Amino acid sequence: MKTVWILALDGVMDSSLAITLDALSTAETFRARNGKAGAMRVVVVSHRKAVRTGRGLRLEAGMTLRDALDSSSRPEWLVVPGLGMTSAGGVTTRFRQRDALAAIEFLQEAKGIRRIGASCSSVFLLAEAGLLADRHATTTWWLAQEFRERYPRVKLDETRMLVRDGRFVTAGSAFAQLDLMLAIITDTMGASIASLCARYLLIDQRPSQARYMIPSHVRHTDATVLAAERWIDSHLGDPVTVAGLADALAISPKTLSRRISAATGVSPVRFLQRRRVLQAAHLIETTPMTIDAVAANVGYQDGTALRKLIKREFGMTPGALRTLGEFEPATAELDDLPEPRGLTTRIPRAR
Repeated sequence: MKTVWILALDGVMDSSLAITLDALSTAETFRARNGKAGAMRVVVVSHRKAVRTGRGLRLEAGMTLRDALDSSSRPEWLVVPGLGMTSAGGVTTRFRQRDALAAIEFLQEAKGIRRIGASCSSVFLLAEAGLLADRHATTTWWLAQEFRERYPRVKLDETRMLVRDGRFVTAGSAFAQLDLMLAIITDTMGASIASLCARYLLIDQRPSQARYMIPSHVRHTDATVLAAERWIDSHLGDPVTVAGLADALAISPKTLSRRISAATGVSPVRFLQRRRVLQAAHLIETTPMTIDAVAANVGYQDGTALRKLIKREFGMTPGALRTLGEFEPATAELDDLPEPRGLTTRIPRAR
């Protein structure tokens, strides 16, 4: 019997917690119907015996953090649902609270946990515990600047939906918990069960957060970077170079490179390409323009280079982006999917 621990703190995002529990339950249903005996053991672990969710629901924990540390058994996975933090400024305050401090200590002391997964703002918790230093990770794109400033040793790429590095798997914004759970189900129950869950729960393929980013919402504290963004956005159809951008901002290319890298985590060339690709994605999704016409609109001579960049940034072709990414069905017919009943996953009851 495999075990999954769910680390839930007060204020946990209700949807993130529900996604975690429901995805595991659905997977176990399909696993049981495929003749696999033995239920997966799912245990909610928290600072106290009861957790209060972000919307005020009360959930009984199976173990306290201290019980978990003292336990002789260890789970295959420790999952940390989203913490429910809605602003960058609240991170410091949240991590000064008693349950967060206890969770950080738990993460630092707990040994023998095979894999750890976190999404959205809960990735901050792993980084605060020092677990992600010198590792690749992602988090919700709108908290990326705060994350990068707090944890400069983490190799952050907020455009990605899911990042694996060693025993850690991190996911992006709140509903990327779905992507995280599919990765965990694949690891614990196999790809075929994960595929059934994806189809039953209508989870589409979302390899990147980049197409969901709102450029006007991504703010940096560096005035030079803000000026660079404004200048690039107003000259997307021109053959902009890094040297030309530096000249327009009246700074040296070296200074520009340093400022952009510190604020965004990417090189000036990648920064420029990303601004163009985000605008291109908007045009592809909202207009009937051809790819070549879109390419010309954002500063490329033809669609070849743009197609490659879209594939790299979004993990899909321009055609798939235009249709919002069609999910490729598995081999079984939809009518063959069983109704989920008789769930064997044991979970605590929420009140």
